[in-house]
Amino acid sequence: PSSRSLAPTPTKRGAPLGTRGGVAGTMSEGAATVSLFKTIVGGGILALPAGMAAGTGTGVAPAVAIVALHAALSAYTYSLVGRAVAKTGAANFGELWDACFSPSTSWVIDVMIMGVAGGACLTYGCFLGDLLAQLSGGAVGRTAAIVGLACFPIAPLALLKNLSALKHSSMAGLAAIAVSAYVVVKRAVDGAYGAPAARFGSWLAGAGDPLAQVSSTRLCVGTCVLFNMLSTAFMCHTNAVRAYNELDRKDRHAAVALKAFGLAALLYGAVMLAGYATFGGACKGLILSNYDGADPLALVTRVATLVSLLSSHPLLFTSFRDATFSLFKATVDPLLAKNPANWNWLTLLLLAVPTSLAIVLPDVGFVVSLMGASLGAGLIIVIPGLFGTSLGLATSAVEARVMKLVTYFGVGIGIFGTVVTCLETYTDLLN
Repeated sequence: PSSRSLAPTPTKRGAPLGTRGGVAGTMSEGAATVSLFKTIVGGGILALPAGMAAGTGTGVAPAVAIVALHAALSAYTYSLVGRAVAKTGAANFGELWDACFSPSTSWVIDVMIMGVAGGACLTYGCFLGDLLAQLSGGAVGRTAAIVGLACFPIAPLALLKNLSALKHSSMAGLAAIAVSAYVVVKRAVDGAYGAPAARFGSWLAGAGDPLAQVSSTRLCVGTCVLFNMLSTAFMCHTNAVRAYNELDRKDRHAAVALKAFGLAALLYGAVMLAGYATFGGACKGLILSNYDGADPLALVTRVATLVSLLSSHPLLFTSFRDATFSLFKATVDPLLAKNPANWNWLTLLLLAVPTSLAIVLPDVGFVVSLMGASLGAGLIIVIPGLFGTSLGLATSAVEARVMKLVTYFGVGIGIFGTVVTCLETYTDLLN
């Protein structure tokens, strides 16, 4: 999940539709493509090899097809949000919901964004605990690492009223992901972890030959886990309203989506295939955990990713806090009116929620998969489809049927994927 995709924007609910949005944008098509690409690509990419390895491992052809399907479907629904903004003049996702449905149901969006942002904080907490424990060589335990980083620097940053100091965090995150992707692909190509000329092998004890586990066409229960993970990997649709309004040529919004999601799909596919080809069924929820502590490239990647996650976490948490405060407005507002200092205590209390869950849920692959299966499917597929149907955006009878099919498809995979993920993780029923 990307911090920018969940960044809150000021709401103006209740204003006439004609006064909302519609501002002439200044961002070029090229700049918009790069910006959207940065928004799409997040830390979840490092869990994709584990998704491909889930169960007995998904074959190369189905895995690539699933990546392509998610990219194409996400690009279409992202463009639907832009078309909805063009018709309503909405300035943010909340206003767009109000324009399509009753404002009395706006709590639905608050719940979904709260869940997605909170899940992202949980995921990042798991990542940070694993990374710091690895970098310390075992001197710092995972739980101590999570608690320590939550106390500093995350808590002080979360208490900031103005996060402008972290405005470059998305660039730092993109650079870290680029370094990570390079290392994963390079290690798959140079054979540093594969027989017979392996230089690093201690992390593969008992794993067997990874390449022998790779199939071209295999489908298994684990394929559903990979499918769910990719729902999260392409999650950026709440940012589509702002992106559309900032674009100078509105008619190029769909083209921007096609190019950005296509580039993201290529990067995701490369990391997923390279990680799985290197470690096979031994892939861990955070692929960096598979690399030997003596590997210098892996060390650089861990440090870069740690810094990136620390800078992005406060932005994600801000979305989680704002959506939570909005959902419980009737309770929060009186507390803040009585004493503004309560804002700090409420913030710290909320921060403790994903931090505590990160301690008891060490399998980040399960977290990413479950979040994608439920809320991810809703934000990426179901809600844009509902926007399109509600506003009559279809240009033909065929597209009208496609919109409905997309909505039903999103609901179906959300329910099915959630059930399968839980059964696959906590029971042996599907083995």
